[in-house]
Amino acid sequence: METTQGILLNSHFINKMTVGGKTAWFTKEINESTGHKWRFKPDNSGVYEMFEEILLHPSVTGATGVPGMILWKFKGINKGKGSLMFELLPPGQSQVIETVIVNVEVA
Repeated sequence: METTQGILLNSHFINKMTVGGKTAWFTKEINESTGHKWRFKPDNSGVYEMFEEILLHPSVTGATGVPGMILWKFKGINKGKGSLMFELLPPGQSQVIETVIVNVEVA
């Protein structure tokens, strides 16, 4: 399993959200023709909430095999630190082949 670090909001290494304030988002490119699926796994920090998952399907362009995008939206609900974990699964399997972890701080 390969683990990589990701940037959620900016390139300054601190991914900040505010309680009841702005929302954070994270995107991953997807290509449904490969059968691979990304999934979000929450931690138990209680500092954020994932409130929307949007699939931007490539079929709206009419082009076959063009990658789409998946978008997760989060909001801060309590002050503290947490992490977001995203896992990539191969077709029909439950063994994770890639993990992306993004650390967040809610103020």
